[in-house]
Amino acid sequence: MKPIESLLDTLAARGMRVHSLLVHRHGELVHDLWQWPHEPSLRHKLHSATKSFTATAVGFAEAEGLLELEDPVAGFFPGSDLDARMRVRDLLTMRTGHARGLSGATTRLRKTGWAGEFLEEPVVDRPGRGFRYSSTTSHVLSAIVQEVAGEPVDEYLRPRLFEPLGATDYTWERDPAGVSSGGNGLSLRPRDLLSFGVLYLQDGVWEGRRVLPAGWVRKASGLHVRKAVSGEWNGTELVPPGPDAVADSGYGYQFWVGENGVYSASGLFGQECMVFPDHGGVVVVTGAMPDPTYHDLPSMLRSAFREAFSSDEVESLAQWVTRAREPEPLESVVDSPLSLRAFDFEADEQGVRSLSVEVDAGVVRLGIEDDRGTHKIEHGLGEWMRQRTGVSVWRLHHSYQEDAAPILAGARWAGPGVLDLTWHFLEGPFIDRLTLRFEGDDVVLEHRVNCNSGPTELPPARGTARA
Repeated sequence: MKPIESLLDTLAARGMRVHSLLVHRHGELVHDLWQWPHEPSLRHKLHSATKSFTATAVGFAEAEGLLELEDPVAGFFPGSDLDARMRVRDLLTMRTGHARGLSGATTRLRKTGWAGEFLEEPVVDRPGRGFRYSSTTSHVLSAIVQEVAGEPVDEYLRPRLFEPLGATDYTWERDPAGVSSGGNGLSLRPRDLLSFGVLYLQDGVWEGRRVLPAGWVRKASGLHVRKAVSGEWNGTELVPPGPDAVADSGYGYQFWVGENGVYSASGLFGQECMVFPDHGGVVVVTGAMPDPTYHDLPSMLRSAFREAFSSDEVESLAQWVTRAREPEPLESVVDSPLSLRAFDFEADEQGVRSLSVEVDAGVVRLGIEDDRGTHKIEHGLGEWMRQRTGVSVWRLHHSYQEDAAPILAGARWAGPGVLDLTWHFLEGPFIDRLTLRFEGDDVVLEHRVNCNSGPTELPPARGTARA
């Protein structure tokens, strides 16, 4: 079996869902593959691949004389207790002297500016020494660029990076202080992520025009940290790896870098933009890969595409494409009609206060009142319905919460009095599955998700029929 086909089969066998696979080689797009229900027009959450865009903003700011990589970080935060020896370069290479790494899963829940979490974290080692992966470190880089440029990173990069690449459809989350999330929070179309990788492959030149500052690609993709391991997430922090932990790559300026020169922008749950300088190639993957399997994706990509790029033949992946476009089936096993029913819930860990269910003409209408308001979702009974929702999902979505996320919603009767509801979030990795078990005057609501940095299932909640 050929390397890419073998890779895709292995990923499927391990439950590592691929949403898109884009491959650029020698100036051409040789693969442009998509898995239902994701499609080229949709954005996708990049998670920590955002960090590489934040670093790019630092590169522009340096070239424009707004900052230097040897500037003390404390100088940008007057009144802080930061170690005076910590430099901007130490943030780029994740060598801040902190004892632990912090994640957007907890930082995103703060009601004040997220840089504060970094400033509160004790520095226990000399900056510039040990590697400690942390999303708040990247966020502080975003805050620094905003300080010197006078505008958030998403706006700063628009004329310098996004517009030259033709990337116009993107969103970038901001913290309560208005700072673009430096460590995660950027969503854009996978094809625009590919353009970002091709720009780096071409040493910062796009369509004959220099876009990135001269010399920046070499610095950003350099092997500044020879062995780098992110650590394991325990729900509150990234636990430092043990002394015998195996590192399969190093670290540059917010890029993961291999000994062989391959480097990548990498994000949680299988978001990758990998550059193969020696082969003239770039590979982009977006997906939904649960913890811990997504940690294996970079090495799998490096191995498969080094082999694939060593051949001049372009693999045919027609069989995978056929399978990938097939919608998930929604076949009910019973016919269980249900008129409108409403239920009230006591305080529960799902945050649900009330729920209404109505089945009419092949549509299941769900009304949920939760800790963020009231939400209406229509599900096709046996088919999929597209819409937007702001229903509370942050508990199972790595603390991400949107006001109007696009979803496909479908329903099926799994048994007498058992209704399964599925929400495919179209611009991210999450697939939420709800089960409603009707038990006399009560309903039991179960809620689980395909991937999360924390629990993937919430405790069941019981509602009582409204009189």
